Amino acid sequence: METAELLNESFADIGKKYGYESVTAEFSSFKEFKVKWRRSCGWIELEVSDYLKDAPRDVMEGMADTIFSKITRRSRNGYPQRMMEWISSDDFVRGKQRTYMERSRNVTGTPVGEHVDLKDSYERLIALGLAERDGDLMMTWTKQPNMKRIGYCSVLMKVVIISSMLDSESVPEFVTDYVLYHELIHVGKGFDPFGQRHGADFRALERLYPMQREAEEWLRKLRLYL
Repeated sequence: METAELLNESFADIGKKYGYESVTAEFSSFKEFKVKWRRSCGWIELEVSDYLKDAPRDVMEGMADTIFSKITRRSRNGYPQRMMEWISSDDFVRGKQRTYMERSRNVTGTPVGEHVDLKDSYERLIALGLAERDGDLMMTWTKQPNMKRIGYCSVLMKVVIISSMLDSESVPEFVTDYVLYHELIHVGKGFDPFGQRHGADFRALERLYPMQREAEEWLRKLRLYL
């Protein structure tokens, strides 16, 4: 069975359980892993991330069940364990990361900036015991300075993006290291679309950074925030 046909069949079968007699699902090349939909009484049309193109039927059905339960508000359950295992696997990252980077417009694709190499920050964090070496991790600068987000990441794709605003000799090392560390915490905690992004456990890990207060104060002076 073609993957597009499998997707449509999986969503149609699950959709019927939630009262949708007419279900159409197709793949779309979103940058992020997501689903969009349009619906009315008895019918629904969905666009599903094509990162699922090689997913087995049980993973597609797990995705469908979660989406329909969210749409109909029947439950607040997260994705099933089988799906979480599949999208959190090393094979998933290695198979999709390059596509994610190609779809990301404002990235250089390299940790080496004009003045700062993010690999140096990474090595310092490893030496402090604040990060573990991960061969699948991708670190990159933005092409153009991002004023609103000085650091962000894709947890699923293990990609960390740092604003080129920090690629400057005038920015202290401990500031760049802290911004990178903040994003590495997100990656380390793993994919949890229904969890708290900056909950108490996240803040506790942030406080392990020796110069957290100084770094945040430096960023606040420039009105930059994580």
